[in-house]
Amino acid sequence: MTINSQMYNVEIIMREMIEVQQKSMMFVNMLSEGESLSQNQLILLLQLKIKGGMKATEIADFFSVTPGAVTSMCDKLEKLDLLERIRENEDRRVVKMVLTKDGEIKVQEIFLKFPQEKLTDIAKVLIDVNQLMGKLLGIS
Repeated sequence: MTINSQMYNVEIIMREMIEVQQKSMMFVNMLSEGESLSQNQLILLLQLKIKGGMKATEIADFFSVTPGAVTSMCDKLEKLDLLERIRENEDRRVVKMVLTKDGEIKVQEIFLKFPQEKLTDIAKVLIDVNQLMGKLLGIS
């Protein structure tokens, strides 16, 4: 492979990655359209669904915010009965944020805005891209 063809491929990859990032942001905008929740609140609900709950420190790391900002975000979602704080049995000092039943329903409702077949197509492609990039980077 010549240096020119290698650079051409790198340029394509970078252009496509930037476009995927921009379209991902547009997708999140569409998810939050017409919702009373902020984008970060919606993303937090999705993360809690995916992870089965998170500690405040994990949420702060994920959003790159202070623990105080996490408390504020979680307080709002708790008032809306979308999440609850659960103390861990092993260490009562550790508090985990988890979705309530209403929170689970909200997450499902968010995705009803899109046709199921489109979501299935997007999921398949993103799984393939992530697996390929993981192999390239030597990570799973």
